[in-house]
Amino acid sequence: MHLSYVVAVVAATIVISLSDWLFFGVLFHDRYDETPEVWRAGAEGPRITASTLSALVGTIAFFAIATALQVRGAGPALLLAVLVWLAGALPQTFMNTLYIKYAPSIGVSHSLGWLARALIVGLAYGVVAR
Repeated sequence: MHLSYVVAVVAATIVISLSDWLFFGVLFHDRYDETPEVWRAGAEGPRITASTLSALVGTIAFFAIATALQVRGAGPALLLAVLVWLAGALPQTFMNTLYIKYAPSIGVSHSLGWLARALIVGLAYGVVAR
């Protein structure tokens, strides 16, 4: 694997962490307080670390899938990212919103957060795989 791929994976993981902060933490922050029984209490550091590791694993997996499919360029990589989001994250988030007691606006924010994750990794891949 080329160094450019490693740099792209690390950069995407960092940017994903920042987008997670926005979509999963900041947007509709007050709505989380409406259902405190749904959310785990305690130190957030270990959960943030686990989320970052999850982003790293997901980014590596996306790069592996895109490479196996011989995706080249930003356009096709972004299309793949949207399709992955539509096939996995969006339905899962929608189902969570149906069955878990939290505000629908949180479901929208989480869906957009997963889309941001997908687009970030798709763009990162597309930049290095031309």
